[in-house]
Amino acid sequence: MACDKAADAESTGASVILSTDGGCLLNVNGTLEAKHSPLRVQHIAEFLWERTRAR
Repeated sequence: MACDKAADAESTGASVILSTDGGCLLNVNGTLEAKHSPLRVQHIAEFLWERTRAR
């Protein structure tokens, strides 16, 4: 399942995958790292925190 999710995400051209599920984040991130993909995986709270701190 993680391989399918990673492949689908890579096909979109996105630079970041956001999720609220820790297990999903770990599995998909591990799959992308094994493939040496530049696609980043981030928890949505971390994503929002980074964007609100920058202002």
